Amino acid sequence: MAETTDQIAFRSALTAVPSFVYGNALRLVVLSVAWVVCLLPVITVGPATLLAYAAVQDLRSERNAVDVSRLGSVLRRNGVASVVFSGVPVVFGGISVLYGIPALSRGMLLGEIIALIAGYIAMYSALVLVPTFSAMARGVSPVSALRYGIRWVASHPTAVLSMALLTVVTFVVTALLMVAFPLLFAGIAFSLHVIVTDEFDTYTDENRQASGLAAV
Repeated sequence: MAETTDQIAFRSALTAVPSFVYGNALRLVVLSVAWVVCLLPVITVGPATLLAYAAVQDLRSERNAVDVSRLGSVLRRNGVASVVFSGVPVVFGGISVLYGIPALSRGMLLGEIIALIAGYIAMYSALVLVPTFSAMARGVSPVSALRYGIRWVASHPTAVLSMALLTVVTFVVTALLMVAFPLLFAGIAFSLHVIVTDEFDTYTDENRQASGLAAV
């Protein structure tokens, strides 16, 4: 039953993404360019992504407009946490590369093990950060958002991997087109992330309500 619900929710999300991107194309291009510019100091990748998620959520609301005051509130509440959280996959990814390359060239078993463990932590933490940042963009506290992210990934592993694969495909395609990356990647990828997490939460809430009515 859970798998069927996940399939329905993911299909619904994928159906919603193209129309949302098309309907907000210009604003998503501005968002993508702003995100790339904000990445230049590197350490700002977390806050930039957090604000991008919040902007997409605003565009998906009934108001269909970015609330600058809400973005400022989200940044004040969760900006520092976004810096810390976004540093985890970067640090462990760096450790994986630093140990992995010499280990493979020299045949060092310990180095290969460390590289594999660090690489796994980097990938897992990156996956967890998608629902975590989506929650923080809604104003949820960092600790609660992180718990939500961990539960979300554990509950929907197939959706997480599918979303990650689509994100990688989007990255590769836009990167190959070069100029398309700063114009399109963030807008498309973050729209996908926000819509998928929102759709799954909506279906989960509906199932809980249905279960509650059935129990009554």
